Amino acid sequence: MESKNCKWFGPNDGHCRDGSSVGALFHNFINNNVSTPFEMGELVGYVLLLVISWYALIFAFRFLLSLVKPVLIVLAALFLFRFLRTFGGPEMTDLFTQIASLIMSGVSKAVELFMLLLQ
Repeated sequence: MESKNCKWFGPNDGHCRDGSSVGALFHNFINNNVSTPFEMGELVGYVLLLVISWYALIFAFRFLLSLVKPVLIVLAALFLFRFLRTFGGPEMTDLFTQIASLIMSGVSKAVELFMLLLQ
């Protein structure tokens, strides 16, 4: 009795010679004609696959970064020029003093919290 796999996909126009399935024939062919690697060979193969894939990922990331970096530089320059044009001299000093006071108040609160934790 022929199996369904052998009927549709088997050799000799769909007829199996010895009544076995195509999977068994393929397994026998692989075992007899293809050398299977030993465990160290598989390990070396997996390590090489890992190295090659990481190299490809890094190459793709660096390529995308090289495309995006000039756009980011231009956007930063436009933002800086618009910022400098919007604020004048006295407004700029007021802005920087407010920024400095906010930073110092945050640092002082962090130091107070640190001192409370030490006690």
